[in-house]
This record gives sequence, structure tokens and C-alpha cells, in this order.
Amino acid sequence: MAGKGISISRAKTIYQRQKDACWDERYIPGILATPKEAPSISHAYILAPRKLRGREVHLLSTGERNAALLGLYHPSVIGLQEQRMLNPTASPHPLWSHPAADRSSLKHLAGVIETAEQLGMSDELPVLSAPDPSTPGARMCIVYPWCGDLLWAIQLEDGGIGCINWNIKDKTSAFSQASVAKNGSPSIQLLARYEIEAAHYASAGIRTVSVANEQIDEHVSANLRQLFLHHGRTTSISEDHRQEITCRYQSALSLEIPPSDVIAYYAERNIFPVSETRTILFQAIWNRDLRVDLFRPILINRPMRAEERDVLDVYRDWFDGARCT
Repeated sequence: MAGKGISISRAKTIYQRQKDACWDERYIPGILATPKEAPSISHAYILAPRKLRGREVHLLSTGERNAALLGLYHPSVIGLQEQRMLNPTASPHPLWSHPAADRSSLKHLAGVIETAEQLGMSDELPVLSAPDPSTPGARMCIVYPWCGDLLWAIQLEDGGIGCINWNIKDKTSAFSQASVAKNGSPSIQLLARYEIEAAHYASAGIRTVSVANEQIDEHVSANLRQLFLHHGRTTSISEDHRQEITCRYQSALSLEIPPSDVIAYYAERNIFPVSETRTILFQAIWNRDLRVDLFRPILINRPMRAEERDVLDVYRDWFDGARCT
């Protein structure tokens, strides 16, 4: 892939990676979070969530990372396709490739070209000149494929599987026509792209949510980052002992005792190493077995605070409406 700009070689790479977009560890995003491909104006991150069997998740901004951690924390989320290509032509529903999906109820996605035409926005599509394979020496115009941010597969309460699309920006104003009008045509063009993307997914009954990083509480983001660092680690502690340690942390929470006291109890008696009992603490919180307040810093040497607001309730609207109808 040559450079980071729009090019024929980049388009070919995106098509190759995304031609059979699946929901397992074989999934390859259209854009990788590498110095060669990620936008130079933002930070890029690679995560390896246990929920996704440890496959690499490529995120192109701090906002995408924070939003991704929030989604991965949600127990109903069962899959993610980040940097998914918005196909210029009609294509199967994204869940068509999910082994547990009911294909009989899935609609096809209208192509981005058709969607833009219906919205009267064809001029907003990025177009490249490419060799025409049917006529030697001639050239033709092709639409360069956009890639979205985060597309989630979500387990519904009735056992079915739904899908929801997230557009990620740093600020809520980035999604407002009135706010970006002062910034010039690039911002206006970006809003047109978002409108086309939302209509593209809506053609298959998929809701698109505008998610701003500034809407995610900074303590929630920091806590989820810390928890994620430990969430997939293995320990030598048996399941029975893990439950025993978790119960001690639950008692510490109710008695307002710092978790470091529990860790010290096992370490001083040479029962379990500090690193493993600490890992169990963070995994218990990540798995929602230990319900602490994620809107306050989680500190080992300070008493934990019991959950007052559930993160899933606070950000419920971002996950609602996943049923594809």
C-alpha cells in the first residue's frame, strides 16, 4: 500500500481485506493501526480482547480506543468489525457471515453509490481514475471505499443477534451542521459522509450512533484501560480459589477496606503472589462480578466505592436499537 492518501493501491488493499468480512479471528480491518496506514494527525492503538479470541483490533484514534473499550466491556457485545468497508455497491447484511445469525430476516445493504444518489450527494463520493479492464488503454472512474469506525454485533434479550454502527469523533460539535459550518468545506463534506453512511446502514435496518469521546467520562475511560490490561491474563489460581479471593474483595468493598489489604493477606502468608491476586481484582471488576464505581478512580491502596451508576445504564442509548428491522 503506497502512502496514506487515497489511491488505487489502497482501494485494492481494502477490497482484498474486506471481501469476505467475518466475525471471528480471521477478520482484517480495511485500515490497520500502523504508522504506514493510520492517520498521522491522531494516535493509533491495537488491542487484543479476550472476547474476540485475542485477535488484534485496530483503532485509529484515542476516541475510537475509549469507545471500543466501553463496547468490549458490555456483556451483550459478541463481535466487532472495526474499519469496516462501506461497500460502494450492494452487499449482504454484515451479520450474514455471523454463524449464529438468522439469515432469513437479514436485508441486503444498499451500495454507497446508490445511497448517495438517493440523497442527492453523489458529488461527495471520493472518485479515482483507474484503468478500464474492458478497454485497453482506456480509463474509468471508480468510487474509493470509505471505512467506518466500529460495527458491533450484539446479543439480544430474545437470543437473536443485532448490529449497531458507531461513528466516533472527539467532540459532539463535529456531528453538528451548525457547528462545523464555520470550519470550511472539509467539515461539511465529512458531515455528508456521515449522512451517507447512516443511510447506507439504515437500508439494512442498522442504526448508526454518533459517539463523541468527550461524552465518555474520563474516569470511566481510565478505569477501563487499566482493567483491560489485566482482563485477558492467565493465572495459576484455581477457580475455587479465584471465587474465594473475589469474595474477600467483595467484603473489602462493603467494609471500605482497601483492596491492597486483601492482596497483602495472601502475599504475607505466601499463599498467592501479589501480581495474581491483583489480576483477579481487575478481572472481577471487568467481568462485573465486583460492582465498583467506575466513575471514580480505582486505586489499590484506597477503599473502593460501591457502584452508584452503572456504566451500561449511563450509555444505554448507544447500545439500544441493535435489532435489525
